[in-house]
Amino acid sequence: MNDTFKKLPVNPYFIFLAQFREYLEKRGVRNIKVTTVARAAGKKWRQMSCSQKAAYIESAQMNREARKRIHTIKTEV
Repeated sequence: MNDTFKKLPVNPYFIFLAQFREYLEKRGVRNIKVTTVARAAGKKWRQMSCSQKAAYIESAQMNREARKRIHTIKTEV
C-alpha cells in the first residue's frame, strides 16, 4: 500500500506551513531554525482572511477523505 496518504497533512495550517517552507526555499532562504519558520508562518496564517484559508481547508478535507478511503480499503482486505 502507498504510504503517501499516511503522510498527507489533515490540518489546514500544516498544509499552509509546508507550502510556506517551499516558498522560503525557492527564495533562497535556508538554514534557519524551525521555530523561526513556524513563528513567521503562524503570524502570516493569523493575518490571512477566511477566504484565503479556504483553499487550505478544502485541501485538508480532501486529504482526510483520502486517508479514510485508504484506511477502509486496508481493513476490508
